[in-house]
Parts: sequence; structure tokens; C-alpha cells
Amino acid sequence: MSANLEIVDLSDFENRKSELAAQVLHAASSNGFFYVTNHGLSPAEIENQFSLGERYFSLPDDVKESRGFRPDIFAGTRSLSDTNAAVGTKSWEQYLVQLGSHSRNEQGRWLAEDVLPHFREQTVPFAEKANQIAVQLLSLFEEELKLEPGFFAWQLDVDAKDCLTTFGWNRYPDPKQQGLRTDQLRLLPHADTDIITLLFQRPGEGGLEILPGRDATVHASTDPSGKDKGGLNSAWTGGIPEGKWTRMDPIAGAITVNIGNMLMRYSDEKLKSTYHRVRGPLPGETLGERRSMVLFVNGRGSTVIQGKDKAYTALTVADMVAANGKGYENVKRDKEWQTRAMQFDAETSARPAAVVAA
Repeated sequence: MSANLEIVDLSDFENRKSELAAQVLHAASSNGFFYVTNHGLSPAEIENQFSLGERYFSLPDDVKESRGFRPDIFAGTRSLSDTNAAVGTKSWEQYLVQLGSHSRNEQGRWLAEDVLPHFREQTVPFAEKANQIAVQLLSLFEEELKLEPGFFAWQLDVDAKDCLTTFGWNRYPDPKQQGLRTDQLRLLPHADTDIITLLFQRPGEGGLEILPGRDATVHASTDPSGKDKGGLNSAWTGGIPEGKWTRMDPIAGAITVNIGNMLMRYSDEKLKSTYHRVRGPLPGETLGERRSMVLFVNGRGSTVIQGKDKAYTALTVADMVAANGKGYENVKRDKEWQTRAMQFDAETSARPAAVVAA
């Protein structure tokens, strides 16, 4: 059976809060992924950000890599030669910067103004608008999670000194140009560590797939590799999921939203942090370059993540972000794990979804 993927229309938000809360709670507790429209970001604003990402990716490798990657804050450059180092594929690169107003500098992995002129001044307002969309969406969960009204507006404050929210750009080169085999993924299966993720995709640049109905915690707890001994269900340390994957194709004007492990913990597993991946080409298919942009919403690092029923051990946001970075560093050169994780079987792929508009 195909998954039903919700399209959540945010227009007239204040007058439709009860209706919208019911819709996003259903989407978050079933698939963990949904689309949002009428969110307030214009197509021109979004395209301008994609153009800024292209400016970054066109820089020489040594310049792009000059800030390096900081696992403790999960920000910086993950280069083509780094992301899948163990198996030698160059399928994906990423640049993440910290959004917090106290870390818009070298420590937050921002490149200098003379390297990318006007980059920061154009990125920050856009990312802050995206962050406000996240605040809106998360406010719809506050009653269900028995949190004080306005909790997520406080948690996501970019002026907080310990804000760990990041914004960034992804680039997946043309598979043929990089010699990607047809039995390899472009991005391996993982669940996001954050509270919520906002992903910007372009129509015609698909490949994102999700595994609906699969609780990521189950895979982590039964992981035969034993890499998730801390029970953190980190994006890079859980088990490798199996099942029939569903396309999460780009929709013009829509933002793709997914629930992260932090929100799953807040909800004592009522809301689903769902495995997702970016597939390789199907037999007879030609895939070109794919670009996307992402807001990983973490908020204040000192906040303790635990639901009312205490289904999970209490951890801070900073604990979870750092554990995710440590897990990534541990497995990126683990050839056995990388080989299994990057394996792509076209038979498991591209089940079409039934998209449901409100």
C-alpha cells in the first residue's frame, strides 16, 4: 500500500490552528514526512538561496574545505571525498553553517566575507524566515506534547547563545560524471537527529525516498553492528533499514518537512523520525545533478530532551548533536558499514505515494 503524504497549507494560520494541528499530528505520527505550502517564502527568495549555494560549490576545494567540519556542532564542509570516504564514491557534498547570531563567524563555519561577498547577509534573513516557519509548525505540537504555549518559539530563538540550529546546501553531482554504480545510493539511509527538518527541493531533481511506517528506534536497538550502544539512534549509527521505499518527490513551491529524533523523544515515540535516503538511478533512468537546501532545527543546546512518559533517557540537545557528529566520524571510514549502507537495490525503490492536499 502506498503512503499518504500530506500537503499542509499554512495560509490563514492563526484562524486554522486546530485544523492544522490535527493534520500535522496525523502526518507526523504516520509517515513523519509531509509538505507545506503557502509558507511565506517566495519562489524568488528560494531560488536566490540556491544560487548562493552554487557560488559556494563552485569554489576551489581547498577554499571550501578551509573551515573543515566540526562534529560537536555538526557544521562545516563535508566534501565529495569525505562523505563516503571508505567506499570511494563521490556522490554527495554538503556545507552547513550555524544560524545562531552568536556564531555567525569562523567558529560557526562561515567563510570570510572576502571569499564569498554578501553571502552571509543574504543567507541569514532567509534562514531566519525558515526558522520562523519551523516555530509555526512546532507550535501545533505543543498541546499534544503538554508543553507550555510558546515553548518552541523560546527553544528556537536564534539569539540564544547556545543555539545549535544549522542551515546548509547539498549537492549531488551527476552520477555518470562521478562513476556512481547503479547499485549504489547517493545518500545512505538515515534519520535526522534534530527537532524538525525543513528541506528545499527543486522539481525535476528528485531521488529522495522515505520508509513510512518504520520506527527508526527499532532499527537502532536491533542493530547487529552494535554501533548504537548509547541508544541515541544517531543518523549514522543505527541499523540499516529494509523495506519498500516511497518517493518524496519535489512539489513546486512546497517545503518538505520531516520529524527528527529529538521530537520523537519529546513525544515518547508518538511522532515518527523516519528513515530516508537519496537513491541512485533506476534501470534505464538518467539522473542529473541534484541540489537541495536544509534547515536542521536544533535550537538551544542546553535544553533537556525528554517526554512526559520518559520513554527515553534525558539528554540535552547538545548531547544529541555531538553524538551524531561522533557517529558520523566513526563510520565514514568504516568500509564494511559504508558498503552495506550505500547498497541500492532498485527492487526496493520508488513506490509512488498518494499525495493528499488539505
